[in-house]
Amino acid sequence: MLEVAGLSRIHITLVDLSGDYGRLDGGVGIALSRPRIRVRIGNCEKPPEWVPFPIPGYCVMEDYEEHVGLGHTTQFRLALAKLSAEYNFVRMSAVELAKLVKRGGTSGVGVHAFDKGGFVVDGGHSKKVKLESLPSDYSTAPPPPLIARFDFPWKVYIVNPRGGRRVFGQEELEAFRRFKQYDAGEVARVVFMKLVPSVAERDLEEALEAIRLLQNMGFKRLEWSLQTEEVREVARTAERKGFVLGLSSFGPTLYTLVGSNKEGEELISTFGGEVVEPNNVGARVIWRGD
Repeated sequence: MLEVAGLSRIHITLVDLSGDYGRLDGGVGIALSRPRIRVRIGNCEKPPEWVPFPIPGYCVMEDYEEHVGLGHTTQFRLALAKLSAEYNFVRMSAVELAKLVKRGGTSGVGVHAFDKGGFVVDGGHSKKVKLESLPSDYSTAPPPPLIARFDFPWKVYIVNPRGGRRVFGQEELEAFRRFKQYDAGEVARVVFMKLVPSVAERDLEEALEAIRLLQNMGFKRLEWSLQTEEVREVARTAERKGFVLGLSSFGPTLYTLVGSNKEGEELISTFGGEVVEPNNVGARVIWRGD
């Protein structure tokens, strides 16, 4: 039996949607071990038309909710694409598969997380291939290049608060179209002079401070504006207790980095959610003899 064990991801931020220096987007994020997508060859479901190579059918063994900020669409499409490629003995990278299933047209975090796991940073899209800022569902650009990748050293707390909004489709497209960025330089400074080095040096305090700063910058500020008061109140309450909660993509999933079991237990007892391990290997292909 052939199986693909995938993952989910936290999307920390987009860097630059202005395109002033010839590139758009730029994504930063973390691969998670859970929740995840696991699919295998089987007769449970017929393959969608977009699956790049023929398979007789597939079964979903593990899955998670769509449109909650954890990258479900990209992870599901890549998992099925990888399953179809391996079934036909075709060796293709996640980037190559993403081009076939039309993912990675905005952020490359989901694609590179699927490929390699860990903490990943992509370099955005040249305006030679992408003329305007658009969400992945509406972009035909290929995945952007990976420019940094590190094993992620901390556990991640995630929670999907009750009453959160799921922003996707036309609403997401309108958000991209109306956003005008004036602080891309500040976002880039926090990402490349604070967040990335703090992960490389395993400095949790600095990483959390970078995440705190990014919540009020760039596109993340607009993403927060589209969330509900219930989600914002969870973040405010956590801040009063000394925790920094970031919004993953459009949310409603919130996250923070956990340095101890005690911190994780306090967060879970107060807000629910769970503490998960990072995924530092990417998706796995499993061949079983049964």
